[in-house]
Amino acid sequence: MAVTLAPTHPGSPHTITETGAAAAPTVQRHAAAAEFSAELWDRLVDPDSGLYSSHRWIRALEMTHGPQPVLAARVGRLTGVLPTWTTQEGDAGDLFDPPAMTHGLIDVPGRRALWLGTRRSTAATITCTPGPQRPLTLAALLEEARKTAADQHLSCAVWPYLTGDQALEAAACHPLAQAVLHTADAWVDVPPDGVAGLQAAARSKDRRKWRREREQFTEHGGMEWTGLTPDTCSRIAPLLAATRRKYGAPGGTRLMHRILAAQRAAGVADHAVVALARRRGESAVRAAAVFYRHGTTLYGRYWGTDAAAPPNSYFELTLYSALDRAARIGMRRLHLSVPAAPAKLFRGARAAPLALVYLPADPGASLDPGIIQRHNHRTAQPWSSAPHYADRSWGRWVSPPGA
Repeated sequence: MAVTLAPTHPGSPHTITETGAAAAPTVQRHAAAAEFSAELWDRLVDPDSGLYSSHRWIRALEMTHGPQPVLAARVGRLTGVLPTWTTQEGDAGDLFDPPAMTHGLIDVPGRRALWLGTRRSTAATITCTPGPQRPLTLAALLEEARKTAADQHLSCAVWPYLTGDQALEAAACHPLAQAVLHTADAWVDVPPDGVAGLQAAARSKDRRKWRREREQFTEHGGMEWTGLTPDTCSRIAPLLAATRRKYGAPGGTRLMHRILAAQRAAGVADHAVVALARRRGESAVRAAAVFYRHGTTLYGRYWGTDAAAPPNSYFELTLYSALDRAARIGMRRLHLSVPAAPAKLFRGARAAPLALVYLPADPGASLDPGIIQRHNHRTAQPWSSAPHYADRSWGRWVSPPGA
């Protein structure tokens, strides 16, 4: 059977009717991603945007934090996987706090939610088979997630940081699921000639600003590219840990060492490239940025610095030099991640919508569709009216309030 959707506004509950002959999947709860074949899992992962959903990435997280339960859908074969997690002691910050993420619309503290997707990932993707089986697989996974939340006495399941299109797709597959805009992602299309191509397409005042920033950096320091070797890990872990603390991640330098060691053990480090910055005449690393290759996308994941870093190290390592590196190794997109801050947008990045899927454990606890629609409209409106740095997909979320 296949799934047909009744026309709805983004974020409103959906009705499902079934036709055709696709088979309904069965869903099982597994204790960890370690129970799955990496080959079978990764067949479901998006080849360009699925880094943080890949088996090796989740295995590295399990080696660091312990097993991450997984819901798995099958119709004779594996058709979809959906990791789940709950907030741990020491987790802090607003990145995974529903009231903060939605300006109070979802009044559910993070410790009362079952989180869906990779643990603390801010770039989620659907990990399901394509084709007519996909909507049924998503529907079955979401229903099992709802039941899991209820079994654990949690008020809801929340699948955060999906692209806007994927959040709408997922929400359309379950009658209780609702898509809610909550932030914007940032990325840059990589010109064949790297940062020179970005500058050529920019306004003259922007080109002058970028050149000044690069000149100030090179006057005081230099940078190099390297791999995620044990020596590199020991040098950069304290810098990365300081930035993670700023955004509410727990554990400090010791945990950062464990994260990097787990990435080496799981094979994640094989796909990493690291930018290091030093002041002139010094051997100490003063700033570092860690990137990961996945398909044709280079993902910027970790950043760290200290007070003695050369000026403009952040922009040099995470954007300017990163674009040149991405072009040299054949990447088409540089992913800068959240937030889509003005500092990124004014240097050539574009912003795309990120949304969460809200799924109440209690069927009677859905949010008012009109309130969600107005929230999504207010969130999308500033972006949709700024086409010079906003992705076209914002338009899907803008509709007249009350329509």
